[in-house]
Amino acid sequence: MTDFAVWVLSPLQCSGYAMAWLFCGIGIVLVAVGVSFEVTAHVVTLAGEGLVLAICQVTPVKFGTMKVLFDVTLVVIACILSFVLLHGLYGVREGTVAAALFVGTLSRQINKPLAKVGKRLFS
Repeated sequence: MTDFAVWVLSPLQCSGYAMAWLFCGIGIVLVAVGVSFEVTAHVVTLAGEGLVLAICQVTPVKFGTMKVLFDVTLVVIACILSFVLLHGLYGVREGTVAAALFVGTLSRQINKPLAKVGKRLFS
């Protein structure tokens, strides 16, 4: 999905704040689709999703909900460390917060139909 996103977005130029939000939204959707494919296919996951899946195996919390909680926790930690170590907020902006809130939320919605397709294909 990363290579696909680079291929799709590389010819486009970001010309302002609204365009930056459009790119951010496209990125959030592509990441959510990639995470959904990765989780639904039960393949080796990246570290972040792997930890979320491990937590979901020992708690009754569903993946999408835990993904949002995990991502928001990481953003809060990044903000705290930025203020403590750099004496200001660096590296975390509105797009980071939007991604933390919406990747898991979208992934949850995408996983519903993917799970049905996966059951039909692999059962």
